[in-house]
Amino acid sequence: MFRVLVVCTVLAAASCSAGGEAGYVATPKVTLSAATTRATPTSPPSACGDKPCYGAVQSLGEVGSDIVAEVSGMAASHRHPELYYVIGDQQGTSEVAVVEESGTLVGHIEIDGLSARNAEDLAVGRCGPDDDTPCLFIGDIGNHVGLADLFIYRIPEPDLDQLPLRVDAKALRYTYPGEPTDAEALLVDADGRPIIISKAWFDDSTGETGPTQVFRGGGEGGTLEHLFDLELPDPESRIFADLVGHVVTAADSIAGRVIVRTYDEAYEYRAAEPDADIATFADWPVRRVPAPFQMQSETIAYRLDSCGYLTTSELTGAIDGVVCE
Repeated sequence: MFRVLVVCTVLAAASCSAGGEAGYVATPKVTLSAATTRATPTSPPSACGDKPCYGAVQSLGEVGSDIVAEVSGMAASHRHPELYYVIGDQQGTSEVAVVEESGTLVGHIEIDGLSARNAEDLAVGRCGPDDDTPCLFIGDIGNHVGLADLFIYRIPEPDLDQLPLRVDAKALRYTYPGEPTDAEALLVDADGRPIIISKAWFDDSTGETGPTQVFRGGGEGGTLEHLFDLELPDPESRIFADLVGHVVTAADSIAGRVIVRTYDEAYEYRAAEPDADIATFADWPVRRVPAPFQMQSETIAYRLDSCGYLTTSELTGAIDGVVCE
């Protein structure tokens, strides 16, 4: 009932703004340890301040609920850059779907060893510091209930011309250095190490959003390292921020760039050099980039076969894309 009431509130608010979709996800409050905050601009420059210059949002299609219900993670394949991995966040999820950017199903990958508690994001990167093979990383990182640990599953990218497939995954177990936190955003650095961006708590009685924490793990599991607290730019649109918090719901990276999604907006951090360590992205210049008005937007993925990115609604499966001008 609470979910329905909030969605109705958002839809009512949306009727007074630009047409499109709206969304909701509750963000539980957890106790977090103190950390250093990295400052970012409150009003980042527009998307076309420098290249690439992003164009308008385009509706591309949708991921049907018969393919993946409640899409929570998306990442472009490195071996087949015109295709995308998608996953849902249902408990017990054991497969990843492969789709075109329109949402058309190509096939499924059944993953032995995967029974996710709350899979929230996908990333593709190097399998390790001495291994240039691309791996798919599945972030079982959602944590609404204070679980003591989290898992990331690593799979060498398969040949997607051979779908459907059944593959083995290596389960990497991590723990937080302090209190556990919820998270919905996963990146992988140049050495195949996971970077996790937390989903901050939100106090709906005061409208306060807690800190967004960023952690990095070792390549084979262990205790996460707290890197910094990320101070997001103040949102221009606050429809969702005022209801459920100004929180990070997805992220992705390519050489010298990190893109971060919230329920309202998207921000791109750009390094001066393409080989910059993405663990330092909070220090890079940031700009607001085009983002669709979606119900419960919880994925963002760079296009690898062209310039731009995709973002998806968890609630409806709608896929919207942005291309470069």
